[in-house]
This record gives sequence, C-alpha cells and structure tokens, in this order.
Amino acid sequence: MAADRGALSGAVEAVSPSARIERNWNSLLYLNLYRFMVATVLLWGSLLAPRWRMFGQDNPALFLACALGYEMLALLSMATITRRWPRFFWQLNFQIAGDILAITVMLAVSGGVRSGLGLLLIVSLASSALVTEGRMVMFYSALATSGILVSQAFSLWSGERGITDIGQAGLLGLVFFATAVVAWVLVDRSRMNEELAAARAIDLHNMAQINQLVIDDMQDGVVVLDGEGRVRQANQRAIELIGSVTDVRSGQPLALEQCVPLLSEYLEQWRRSQPLVFPVVALGGQGGLYQPRFIAVTNRRAMGAVLVLEDMTRAQEQAQQIKLAALGRLTANIAHEIRNPLAAITHASELMREMCDDAALDRLVQIMLNNGRRINDLINDVMALNRRDRMQVEQIELNRFMLEFVDEFRHTQQLADEVFDVQIPDSLLICFDRQHLRQVVTNLCLNAVRHGSRQAGSITIRAESVRSQMMLHIVDDGPGVAAEILPRLFEPFFTTESSGTGLGLYISRELCQANGASLEYVSAPTGGHFLITIQEGACQNEP
Repeated sequence: MAADRGALSGAVEAVSPSARIERNWNSLLYLNLYRFMVATVLLWGSLLAPRWRMFGQDNPALFLACALGYEMLALLSMATITRRWPRFFWQLNFQIAGDILAITVMLAVSGGVRSGLGLLLIVSLASSALVTEGRMVMFYSALATSGILVSQAFSLWSGERGITDIGQAGLLGLVFFATAVVAWVLVDRSRMNEELAAARAIDLHNMAQINQLVIDDMQDGVVVLDGEGRVRQANQRAIELIGSVTDVRSGQPLALEQCVPLLSEYLEQWRRSQPLVFPVVALGGQGGLYQPRFIAVTNRRAMGAVLVLEDMTRAQEQAQQIKLAALGRLTANIAHEIRNPLAAITHASELMREMCDDAALDRLVQIMLNNGRRINDLINDVMALNRRDRMQVEQIELNRFMLEFVDEFRHTQQLADEVFDVQIPDSLLICFDRQHLRQVVTNLCLNAVRHGSRQAGSITIRAESVRSQMMLHIVDDGPGVAAEILPRLFEPFFTTESSGTGLGLYISRELCQANGASLEYVSAPTGGHFLITIQEGACQNEP
C-alpha cells in the first residue's frame, strides 16, 4: 500500500500547477546549460587561428563579442533561475529573445544561412514549446524568422549575399514554424497522456484500497510470499495469527520460517509436489484451527505464492448450524409424535413404581423415568433452537426481572435464600425477549448450582453499565472450567455431565446473539464466571 500511495502522490503532483511550474524552472535551467555549452563552443571557434576559424569570417571581433555575450547571458540566466526572480515568463521571453538576437548576429557575420548557425534556433524554439507547454512558440518562430530574413535582406542590400540566400532563409523560417507546430502537438499530447496517467493512477489506487479493505475484512488469513519465502504482504487477520511479519530493528520483511516454521515446511512440500491437502494447524492466541492452502502467483511455483489460512473453526460452526437447523426442523415435525409415547411411558413407569414394592424393580423404573426426562429435556432444548428467530423484544427493567427470577428459581431448585447475591442497580433497562432472557439465565444458574457449593453467596449476579453497554455477570464459587475444555465450552452436544444434553450453553449463546447480545466465559483463578453484554437504550420497535 505504501508503494501505491507513493505512485499516486507522484502522479497527482505531476499534474498539479505547482509541480508543473517547478518542472518548467528545471527545464529552463537545462536549456541554459545547453546555451552555455553552445556559447563556449562558438567562443573557442572564434579564437582559433584564422585558417582554422569556422565562424565569424566576415567580422571576427563582432562574432567574438556576441559569443562572449551569449555565454554571459547563459551564466546570468542560471543565476536568476536559481533565485526564481524575475518571474518565469519574463525570464523565458528575455532568454529566447537573446537567443534570436545573438544567433542572428553571429549568423550574419559567419556567411549567412549557409553557416548552419540558424539551426541552433530550432533547439531554442523546441525547448520553449516544451517549457511553456506550447504557448508563445508561434510568436518565437515568427520572431526568429523575421530576424533571419532581416539579416539576409540587409546582406543582400549591402551586396555581401546573393538572392539565393533569401530563399534559404525562407526555407529556414518554414523549418522554424514546422518545429513549433510539431512541438506544440507533442506537448499537447504529452499533457493529455499525463492527465490520463494521473487519472488511471487514482483509479488504481482506489481499486487497491478497495481490495485491501476486502482482504483486511476477511476472516481468513492471507499472506503474500516471494520466491525466497519472505512475507511481502499480509492482511490483519494473518498478522494476528502468525505475528509480526517485519523485523522490528531493520524493518525488512521476515521469512515465513521465522514466523511459523511448520508453514514454511508446508511451503517447501508444496513447491516440490502436486497440490497437497495439509493438516490443520493451531494458530493465534485462542488456538483456533486453520487449514493452510497455497496458490501459485505464476506458472512457476518458485516465483512466489499466496498462503491462505482458512478458518476451520468457522467452517465447523457453520456445519454445526446446518446440522442443528436440520435437527430442529426434524424435531419440530416429530416432537408431537415423540412426546405422546414418551408421556405414556413416563406415566406408566410412575404407576408401576407405585404398585410395586420390589426394590430392584423400583430401581429399574427410576432409570426409565430419568431417561424419559432426559429425552424430554433434549426435545425442549432443540425446540428452543428452532424458536430462536421468533422473538418479541421488549424493554425490561433488569433489577425487577432478576429478583422475580431468583425468587422463582430458588423455590424450584429448593435453595436457601442466601445462596444468591443479587447486585443490580434499579435504573438499568435492556431490550431483550423476556422468554429468551429467562432461558439464558436459567441455563447459567443451573450450571452455577450444579458446580457451586450452594452456600451463602455461592452465586453472585451483578450488573454494571459501561459505555452504553450493560454487563451482566453470573459468578459461582465452583472450580471453574478446565483450560483443556475451554475451547469446546460452547459447542453443541458437548458436556462433562452424564445426564446433560450439552445444548444449554450453546442455546444460551444463540439466544443472546439473536437479541443482539453476546455471551462469553471469563477465565478466573477460581469459580465459573459468565458475562452477558447487552446494548442499553430504547428498543428499536418502540416509538
């Protein structure tokens, strides 16, 4: 991106007025360097012995004075150009007029147009067209042509030249005008190409920015590698996974081997073999699973590659979503057919237990009742997943809701009054589906009761407002979640309890997300700590 910004800034500056003026000053300086070299050559040509003298044969003293004055004009012009004073067009007009005057005089005392000195004016005219972007070039051509014709006419009148020199002077004037026209056309086309290039550079820069935004927004990591395995570019997600891709001290790109040696080994295997499917690797601080995939930049794999780190965790979650959605639809269709026989079996088991005094048979009946209850809980959980999109959001006063919930929950679970410690301000209002919130809090409190000590203050429910967000904490005094099972805590059907369905925490998180909230586990040295983050404020469907 830095190279793109540099190219864009250069293209924009190339067509900006200040950049054009600065470029014209530099071109005028180069023109004076050329003028100084020409004047030096002409000066030395006039100082040679008479039999070697190439110019100034008619009046050597005048030619020498003109050559010396021409050289002084070049030196003076370079000094004024450096000071940027007087203004640019004043200096340009003065210098071009000096060219025409000096070369016309030197041409007149060197044999006229036959000396070839008139051709030096072509360079001045073409340079003036480039410097002024075509302006005034016709005027300069007319001035040069007039000077040559006047010089030749005076020589003809004095008898020093023949009538044929007038014809050659006219042809030289035509060359001046032709040069001016060609230079003007070239300058105009160059200006159009420059503006077009600047516009294309802006378009390319915008496209590069869009591409970079798209790449940075990707959940997958993207790393561009050169032929030597160095990281040339990486999106933000890739940097989060493999760490810094540049040397802190030198700022040079690091090799992939310095970032993740295992991925470097995969790169070498990919270069030597046909397309391979590599095993997933654990990257990042959260230990997520990512599938590495290499794409050749050119037909030759050794020239470079693009490494794509596909987030398999997200793919697995999507697969689970599809599976649970299908399971929810299936359960919705057959729940009634399952519940009726299940209710009959449960009722018959309870009657059997009342009618039978055999302890062994009573134990078997209890097993039937427990498993029937487990099947019913599983059906209810999956049905809850199927209903998560059908919600009625309302504004809830959190303190009143939690006090009513805790009172009901204590009676249902037969808990003492002092087990819960509720710390919620009176003024907190949230937008949530009441039934969803009740189910989420029920699941979390059941989890806290299951793992807590059930002593006074065993379960703490507290809330706080932070930057227009409500943080609801549900904390127990149990052992907490082991580090090895933390990555799978919210997976569906994952449970450490023999009697659990493994859907409680998963359903809670899904219901939170459906209501625009989030549920996460906060790691702590002791105790289980779940955090629900809810946006405060009025509900969108309220006036």
